[in-house]
Amino acid sequence: MALAQPTTEARPPALDALAGTIGADKVLSDAPTRAYYANDVFWQPGIEPTAVILPTTREEAVAAVRAAAEAGLDIVPRGGGMSYTKGYLPSAPGSVVIDCRGLKQVVEVNVDDRYITVESGCTWEQVNAALEGTGLRTRYWGPLSGVNATVGGALSQNSAFFGSARHGTVADSVLGVTVALADGRVVTTGSGGRVGTRPFTRYGGPDLTGLFMGDNGAFGVKLAATLALFPRPAEVDFLSFGFKTMDAMAAAQVEIARTGAVCEGFGIDRNKAEHSASVNRISDGLRSLGNVAASGKTLLGGLKDAAKVATAGTSFIKAHNFTLHLVLEADTRAALDASLATVRAIGNHHGVEIDNSVPRVMRAKPFGPVRGMLGLNGERWVPIHAVFPLSSAAEVVRANADYFESQRPMMEEHRITYSVMSMTVGNEFFLEPAFYWPDEITPLHEKSVGAETVKPWRDRPANPAAREAVVRLRRGTQELYASLGGVSWQVARDYPFREVLTPETWSLLSDIKRAVDPDGRMNPGSLGLAAS
Repeated sequence: MALAQPTTEARPPALDALAGTIGADKVLSDAPTRAYYANDVFWQPGIEPTAVILPTTREEAVAAVRAAAEAGLDIVPRGGGMSYTKGYLPSAPGSVVIDCRGLKQVVEVNVDDRYITVESGCTWEQVNAALEGTGLRTRYWGPLSGVNATVGGALSQNSAFFGSARHGTVADSVLGVTVALADGRVVTTGSGGRVGTRPFTRYGGPDLTGLFMGDNGAFGVKLAATLALFPRPAEVDFLSFGFKTMDAMAAAQVEIARTGAVCEGFGIDRNKAEHSASVNRISDGLRSLGNVAASGKTLLGGLKDAAKVATAGTSFIKAHNFTLHLVLEADTRAALDASLATVRAIGNHHGVEIDNSVPRVMRAKPFGPVRGMLGLNGERWVPIHAVFPLSSAAEVVRANADYFESQRPMMEEHRITYSVMSMTVGNEFFLEPAFYWPDEITPLHEKSVGAETVKPWRDRPANPAAREAVVRLRRGTQELYASLGGVSWQVARDYPFREVLTPETWSLLSDIKRAVDPDGRMNPGSLGLAAS
């Protein structure tokens, strides 16, 4: 497992003093820890941080920011570790990583005023657990990796999945955030930043909350967030369809999106289905029948649903070139039946209805192990994405297919497998190709996926030639999507950003960076914003 080479960099006295204040076990600078934090899901080996700080309270996190600034060190915030865009990797020596996963308190669940405030290290699984029994839910309620992914990480990189077809990204659900700036100031946005006012609304003056959405930690360390709640719909049902072509599936997705009937859903090709059948809990549904049964409105109904999943298996997915899996919700059964009829007619116009066990299992156990960061046989995995206007979907799908056809010889040379997933997020068409290739398993993968799972592939050698080919593929895809008017969320140090902004917009962003971080200490390099 190739890792960053250990260094003998001395730890600054300010960090020793911090260790004395918050505990030596929360300020780590040993070689294995520093090497581990120099890697993300895709990029390695990177630059080692000088130290890793593990605060468990807001006060400790603020003290960490101040200690790093006093020592002249750059500050790199880190959430659940699911990033593949260099978002939490130091861009230069002399950096500290602040791992926020210890900030995991649920601060307030306000049922009457319909909001929840949580610390930034709370996972989405923890957020949803805190709302059990209230009858309420956040509009966006997490990614598939919600067992590990944190609220702060989702806000920093933007995120979409559960609830997103109807309610948009995580940023659309946020009422306010509390952030530690590089100089140690702690600011709260939204109404929670007013004197004597509860955090019940985002607006009332300029939208300062938006400044910290998708900033990849360039403007501050997120300490907490308040999310809006709404009544959990009483009725839920599922639909799946098969298609011969990606064009047909995308056309169905666009038409369905305009109805507003779907809560979440995704389309995949056969390659993705093959990996997902083992990786992303589709076949695991056969071992999740208890969850399916428990999700039924009646015991008998749940058992019937579980039997249906068991009977269907996963072979039906691979019988189609492309499959689309949808979850629909409504407040009444009559409303849900009307939506099902509308969506069913659209799906059958472009394709054919198939068994709906995939979305059914997904909803029965939304936050499973993050096995999906490796392929069927332990291949390394990394995606790339962009969102487009719904009207551009057909053009984008064709251009995407043409591009990857042109790259086929190089991909075959390096044994790179390509798959694609598509979604609609509000009024946007989301496209996410992913790549699988043989390569080493890093400690980050082992810790995330589990030592037993990666055991057969632990000694697989590094494959830098294939990894570099994937880098070229991803960059080519990014440039293609930008040329088609696409927008990418998880910018960090990976996606083109300055190149796609007008000079005037870039200058404003740079001015904001200087205002909140005059010394350029907060995650320099993120968003292409270099240190001052």
